Amino acid sequence: MALVKINGIEVEVPDGTNMIEAAKKVGVEIPHYCYHPHLSIAGNCRMCTVDVEAGGRGPDVACNMGARDGLAIRTDTEQVAQIRKATMEFMLVNHPLDCPICDQAGECRLQDYYMEHGNYESRLSDAKVSKEKRQDIGEHIVLDSERCVACSRCVRFGDEITETGELRLFDRGDHTHIGIFPGEKLSHQYQGNLADVCPVGALTNKDFRFEKRVWYLREQDSICSGCATGCNITVCHEQGHVFRLMPRRNDEVNQSWMCDPGRMSYKRVGAMNRLLRARVDAESVSLEVALEALAKAAATGEVGIVLGTQETNEANWAALQLSRMVPGGARLFHVSGNDPDAVAVADEFLVSEDANPNTAGVKLLAEHAEAGDAEALKTAVADGAVQTLIILVDDVVGRLDIELSGVGTVAYLGTHDNRTAQAAGLVLPVAAHVAQDGTFTNKDGRVQRLQRAVHPVGDALPAYVVIDAIGAALGEAPGTTTAVGTFAQMAAEVPGLSGMTYPTIGTQGQLLGGAASSSSAAAPTQPTA
Repeated sequence: MALVKINGIEVEVPDGTNMIEAAKKVGVEIPHYCYHPHLSIAGNCRMCTVDVEAGGRGPDVACNMGARDGLAIRTDTEQVAQIRKATMEFMLVNHPLDCPICDQAGECRLQDYYMEHGNYESRLSDAKVSKEKRQDIGEHIVLDSERCVACSRCVRFGDEITETGELRLFDRGDHTHIGIFPGEKLSHQYQGNLADVCPVGALTNKDFRFEKRVWYLREQDSICSGCATGCNITVCHEQGHVFRLMPRRNDEVNQSWMCDPGRMSYKRVGAMNRLLRARVDAESVSLEVALEALAKAAATGEVGIVLGTQETNEANWAALQLSRMVPGGARLFHVSGNDPDAVAVADEFLVSEDANPNTAGVKLLAEHAEAGDAEALKTAVADGAVQTLIILVDDVVGRLDIELSGVGTVAYLGTHDNRTAQAAGLVLPVAAHVAQDGTFTNKDGRVQRLQRAVHPVGDALPAYVVIDAIGAALGEAPGTTTAVGTFAQMAAEVPGLSGMTYPTIGTQGQLLGGAASSSSAAAPTQPTA
């Protein structure tokens, strides 16, 4: 560990810690454009220049400075203020005056730093250098070279993360601009990250472009439901409508990145095939009527419940509890594999071959409850051993291409109308992952929290609430209908979850077995072109 001093405040950090990150430990923000914690050091914007009091030379860039014993820097001197002001003036010499129409307005580093460090009296007398605007360089990205500040983040992302290297800095001096080789277009499935790393409005996301001013959006931490990696995300929403999903930093899961299919998955929340009302024999009914019909069918015995790898741990625990409430008990099953509509292409970086966010959580509960697998489910259906089958969210019919006509009552608790919903005589709508609290367990055994961003649509409710209501309709005392209470019940009984609570899981997740965080967890490897 190194003891360093920042603006007179001593702080101990690991040797070699970047001084921009070290400064955050004492609440000091060092402004920067080119620095990114998950990219190599470029040191070309000079915005992070600080005064070095001890352990180095005079003014120097903080991004290229590693923590070591005795190092002391200051970010609040008059000299630093003048350097930042001069840097901002240089950055803005050729920058277009199009903030009112720029999609980056509201989250632009140029705007933010200008207000803090800018020179408010322009000394520019020559005409600005014009560069190319509105270039379509990929399925998801628009390039405006005129706004580029040559930070090179996007170039390094293409070189170091996707290893595709399409973007480059061309020309020299004040004619330097970002661009792509003639005839080339971005083709990888991480394009949205280019808009994320761009500190200005040079690279913008087509999908979000001109959709909503960011200062109207509210944000909530959550987890991507696109695959078993469980990328940490921020849900950006307003008035019940989700406008975008953004990656949230977690160095042990997804660093600062997410794939494009995961980013676009927010569209499923408002898709036309969402289940909004309960159905009995294809007729819309109230939730109470559907619950009564299901309870009547379940009371006859020979009940099977299929746990859902696309649902939360809390919902699956509620399903396990329901199996104990059913007269004579119910058989539990779990099904592996991907739904037919899975779109992401697996790679060695972030996208898992398993397109289900909670396979590990379901397997843990299945082992605890000795649940049967897909073959056991097929055998039970073929032999008539199950006459009431309750399926939690997963499109089991689509996955297994299984025939359920021999089952007396098929009840589907789901978010979207799919082959399983169409095969079910009873359909109960449940909330999407952005509309409920809960947890997923990712492929590495890390339990991570979902937090509700928007309210459920239609008559949908969180799945664990619906399952508790089924138990109540059976005449059994329902379990707790809060996510935190349901998780507490589960953690008290299931090995591996012992001692876990929502506070210990926190924003970065907790590994099965009790470790709140593990620096030894394997970081994502870089994808190949």
